[in-house]
Amino acid sequence: MAKTKHYGARVSQRGIREATVELAQQHGIPYGDKLVLGRKQISAVLEALDRERKELIRALDKGGVIVVECGGALITVYDFDSFNCY
Repeated sequence: MAKTKHYGARVSQRGIREATVELAQQHGIPYGDKLVLGRKQISAVLEALDRERKELIRALDKGGVIVVECGGALITVYDFDSFNCY
């Protein structure tokens, strides 16, 4: 997305990092022509990340998982450790 000189000046003046702006673009709530990333949105995203992290740790403990799907239907699932590619 193009950035104006005004944007560049304000980011610099206010000490707002580009990564923070990207987070607002990803998770902010549209409000007119603005994207609002407030405390509630930040808390909700952090909670979702915590849940995802917990599930990823569980998957890692199993050594990974393999999901078989076809045509939008889930066929089966099994532990990665039981996967034999030969």
